Amino acid sequence: MTFTYPALLWLLLLLPLAAWGLWRAARRRERRATAYADTHLLGSVLRGGARGRSRWPLALQLGALSLLLLAAAQPVATLRLPTNQASVMIALDASRSMLADDVKPTRLEAAREVAREFLRLAPATTRIGFLTFSDRASVLVPPTTDRQEVLDALNRVKPAQATSFAGAMVSGVRALPGREKAVPPRELLELPPQAGATPGAAPVDPDTLPPGAILLLSDGISNRGANPLIAARFASDQRVKLYAVAIGQEGGAVSQVQGQLVFVPFDTRELSRLADLTGGQFLSPPEPERLRELYRDLGTAVRWSPGDLGLAAPLAGLAAALLLLGGGLALAWQRRVP
Repeated sequence: MTFTYPALLWLLLLLPLAAWGLWRAARRRERRATAYADTHLLGSVLRGGARGRSRWPLALQLGALSLLLLAAAQPVATLRLPTNQASVMIALDASRSMLADDVKPTRLEAAREVAREFLRLAPATTRIGFLTFSDRASVLVPPTTDRQEVLDALNRVKPAQATSFAGAMVSGVRALPGREKAVPPRELLELPPQAGATPGAAPVDPDTLPPGAILLLSDGISNRGANPLIAARFASDQRVKLYAVAIGQEGGAVSQVQGQLVFVPFDTRELSRLADLTGGQFLSPPEPERLRELYRDLGTAVRWSPGDLGLAAPLAGLAAALLLLGGGLALAWQRRVP
């Protein structure tokens, strides 16, 4: 245990003086009672056992004073406390294929709604970040507990060109806590460098990394960048699970995309394989009940970790309880409140 203001502990030396003062006050009350009361009435003035019983309220008062002096020094105990260490990066496919309307109103808007629902249902302590990916990935919001910041970025997403799952996974992994300096395999080094990632950096023990996951929302077609299977192995090595939600209808759709009528494919095989490689989950179609189960798995990762627990408030509360108990005993036994 440590104290924020250890100098205030010197005030505990006042306890003997306080005990002496309370004892003197009790003796003075007794002398006044015997001085002015008839000897035949002393039994009514000084009730039986009053002297012995008076010690209990006094002891409780001294105990309360001791606790208040300790609380004034702001004691802090270091304990292993359960904390939610979950961090999740939402990776949203922003390619033009997400403008297909086989899922109403569009695949992109349906993916946005899945992300909004996760933000609404995830515990407030879960740190959630946001990135978009097309031919390259951009981390718009690092993991944070500020939901409005993520929602604002989500609403600003504009469609771009192609789709790179490898870029999404590498950027998502590097954005998660403890993995900022993770260096991907050589085959992925053609991807845009992430701030803080230094080639040749000392490797981090994966077992010490906090829990991390990527919630990837896409229509399942990767046509740009490095091999996503290598990126999935990189994520797995960094203890990051991929939770993939496929947005679209089986067989694809013919849709009006940016003024042109085009066939937009839909393929879930690659997303499913990537999720399996990382130990995550794959959902298609994104049914509400299955999504809620997924959100529960994603949003909570309780770990026991050292934390500082302030003891001032509990000590002050206990002191108040002792004062109330002492006052109640004094009122019942001596017909007065100390």
